[in-house]
Amino acid sequence: MKTTRRNMLLGALAVPTVAGLARWRWQYGAHSGLVHDPSLDAGQRFAAAGRAAGTSSRAIEGDTIRFAQELVASRPALIAGVSRHADALMIGEVALEAGYTLAAEIRGQSEGCECFTHDSAWLPLARMAVGARHDWAERFAGWAARPDGTAEAMSIAARRQPDRELALGWLLVPRG
Repeated sequence: MKTTRRNMLLGALAVPTVAGLARWRWQYGAHSGLVHDPSLDAGQRFAAAGRAAGTSSRAIEGDTIRFAQELVASRPALIAGVSRHADALMIGEVALEAGYTLAAEIRGQSEGCECFTHDSAWLPLARMAVGARHDWAERFAGWAARPDGTAEAMSIAARRQPDRELALGWLLVPRG
């Protein structure tokens, strides 16, 4: 794998988040729940990058509430997804009832992306996503599939095309 300045910077930004995961993973387990909207370009990229990192992403299909109930029933250590706003909202509500909280929201748009966190512990994830610009979905999936940093840095050809439509990336983690 060729090391570039960009990959080095993204790896360095992920270190503080990875450092805090040992206690969290011990407490909540190692299973990540990845989900995506297959009708979104960003959702398809998220799913492909998750597969490349060794974790499959479930397509959001059918009744979103039932889909979310099945997802949280498996009690993943984190739930990461790329979808439209309505699906993110419904899945988030079901997850909230099951004891999860929204840790970060990534908004992919024509300029790249912007990220909002609800806890300063997730700022390195926000920096990584924003630094990835148009590659935010791939970087987010790679991180969500292996947040402990055990996966090799993903080699992604830089995309020059912005997302055509608004896509939301979101991270739900257990409360507490």
